[in-house]
Amino acid sequence: MHLPADLLASVDRQARSLAMSRNRYIVRALERALATETGWSAEFVEELASARADVEGRRALEQLRTVVASGRTRKGPPAL
Repeated sequence: MHLPADLLASVDRQARSLAMSRNRYIVRALERALATETGWSAEFVEELASARADVEGRRALEQLRTVVASGRTRKGPPAL
């Protein structure tokens, strides 16, 4: 991943002011972005990812997609 130098400097300053590592600050920011942009918690996103790991989980996700799609009239279901 590449971050522009000025953005990275801002990230470093903010992380230092909060007494945390750059990595932790970026992880926290991404978790917040996922939660607010999708409305889904990081834990829910992780559960979806782990469901893809086996046949039964993938089958359940496909059933969920079908149910969601049947209730939507203007656009398809969100990516799971």
